[in-house]
Amino acid sequence: MNWLKVGAIVIGGIIVFFVLDSVVHLLLGLLTAIAFVAIVAGGVYVAYKITGARKRRQVKTSEKREERRVRRDSEPRTREIAVPPVTSQPQPAHHDNVEDELARLKREMGS
Repeated sequence: MNWLKVGAIVIGGIIVFFVLDSVVHLLLGLLTAIAFVAIVAGGVYVAYKITGARKRRQVKTSEKREERRVRRDSEPRTREIAVPPVTSQPQPAHHDNVEDELARLKREMGS
């Protein structure tokens, strides 16, 4: 009877080993497939963005050239320079006699 139990445990262990091996193999295959699809989809997305950016850049560049051409034809060749207005700075009071000014300041300060 003991040998029967040992044999059943060994056979059960082998079956469990094969079942777990199949499940792990299935999960790894699924994970590999998902990773592969994600890498390919990411590459396609990046390629789409790059080609879309080139097209937009070409359209913008050609539009800018056309705007410059139209502007160049319609505007006169003279250039205007914007000069900011000059504000006058308050001029300090000039006194001929420094001694008189010093005496006046002393009187005002109360010394």
